Amino acid sequence: MRIAYQGIPGSNSEAASAIFASNQGFISPEYIPAIHSMGVVELLSCGAADYGVMATQNLVAGPVGETKAALDSLSYRTVDAQWLPVHHCLFTKNPDGSFDTIASHIQALSQCRGNLSKRFPGVTLREVEDTAIAARYLADGRLPENTAVLCRKNAGETFGLHLVAENLEDDPRNMTEFILIKPIQRISKTVIVAGLGLLGGSMAKAVRKYTDCRVLGWNRTRSVAEQALQDGAIDAIAQDTDFADCDLLMPVLYPQATLDFLKEKIPLMKPGSCVVDLVGVKTRLVEEVGALALAHGVRYTGGHPMAGLAKAGYERSFPELYQGASMILVPSVATHPGDIDELRRFFRGLGFGRIKVCSAETHDRMIAHTSQLAHIVSNSYVKSPVSANYSGFAGGSYKDMTRIACLNEQVWKELFIWNKEALLPEIDDLIANMTLLRDAIAAEDADTLEEILRRGREAKERIDAVNPDQPSD
Repeated sequence: MRIAYQGIPGSNSEAASAIFASNQGFISPEYIPAIHSMGVVELLSCGAADYGVMATQNLVAGPVGETKAALDSLSYRTVDAQWLPVHHCLFTKNPDGSFDTIASHIQALSQCRGNLSKRFPGVTLREVEDTAIAARYLADGRLPENTAVLCRKNAGETFGLHLVAENLEDDPRNMTEFILIKPIQRISKTVIVAGLGLLGGSMAKAVRKYTDCRVLGWNRTRSVAEQALQDGAIDAIAQDTDFADCDLLMPVLYPQATLDFLKEKIPLMKPGSCVVDLVGVKTRLVEEVGALALAHGVRYTGGHPMAGLAKAGYERSFPELYQGASMILVPSVATHPGDIDELRRFFRGLGFGRIKVCSAETHDRMIAHTSQLAHIVSNSYVKSPVSANYSGFAGGSYKDMTRIACLNEQVWKELFIWNKEALLPEIDDLIANMTLLRDAIAAEDADTLEEILRRGREAKERIDAVNPDQPSD
């Protein structure tokens, strides 16, 4: 997750960015200094950043003019807002602390004007782009040595300056409001989402909320589409004639239903339009749909959003389901040059935190292990006759193991069978490892059992070491 902030390292906006990242649960975010508010807007507009952080107003100095001017040129939504205490310290380059000028951001100077005039009468106030930048300029010689700077304490210390005074703000309750924003994509296209369950309903709501696209919905049970229309999740219910004007079609159906649906609808679509299926298996779909799309001049890329809940259904869908989630994109023979970059921007705009691009074979091999096998284990584990009496005997591990046992057997049977080439070896490995454990326990072979358990622990530690951005809790 890339967060652009107003200022440089050591600024108040950087500190606010870290708080926002923690609040949102972002894992290993990348912080991008943008100097000023317009720089943040430029990074958001070109897709170089996913979120922006800016100061909007101060209790003493009032609105931050540069932020208001910059935001006038951006379509955005406010994700979070925080009032943070702001304390200003005075630093000099030389230990003797002599100066006749104080430099800082206009807001910092305004917030300390009374104390500065009382404690340092006659000094000249000089505006610079940011409080931390003032510290950097003094340290590297771009400000004269007879200058002192107002900045956060950590900024002055970072640049090796000498502390003269602390907490110079006129009001000890000095606070500044910072906002975390995300750009709204202004894309005037027609999107059809087919299948309005948890994933499809959430996708329709996300596209509706975060873009300017016209969103049409299609569902096998029409009453669900009617409910989505009534809720404002879609602009209209898709009819067969709408597919000719569709720019992006996203089916979220069972595997066989998706294949049948696309065989029927792709011939109706205009050349150059795009299809991204959101089905959890890829090899067969990418092969068959790719050839079909290519024959009709339609662009096609496989997709798989890595998000969900224990239970499905349109009634549980919500537009924030995909915030921070991973989206897997699988190119096909009908993927055009530039499609992946375009789709990357589109799905990031919906809130996805990571875009993974891989082959269909890699997708199915990894999903067999990370998702399908986990569902098989959970479904098998919960069948123990002991499970029904778990109340009072269970901690987090039982809930973790059984949460996904509430699967939709109709869709998962297809996912398992369609991916049997990748899934069966995973099941065989699991059975082999479970058998080793069982045999060691039955034989009361403590040494072997300890070795087996040690190897499992070390395997998990190695996995965490090579995936530092997604460690175990």
